[in-house]
Amino acid sequence: MAEWRKVAKAFALADNHVSEREVDILREAFFADGNVSKSEIDFLHEIKAEAKTSVQLLDNLIEDCEKKRT
Repeated sequence: MAEWRKVAKAFALADNHVSEREVDILREAFFADGNVSKSEIDFLHEIKAEAKTSVQLLDNLIEDCEKKRT
């Protein structure tokens, strides 16, 4: 089985832009179990850094995840 990070990153960055729909999917997945791991937050930061553009909702998701983790 492929590593979830590589697969998710490939989908999120396929067009070098993180869209509202992609953020919605990530939000649903990351908050599904009620916990946000450091690995998940690191993943969001990686996507943000590697994307040429992204919607403001990605920053909001990162902030919400960091608050949930604290």
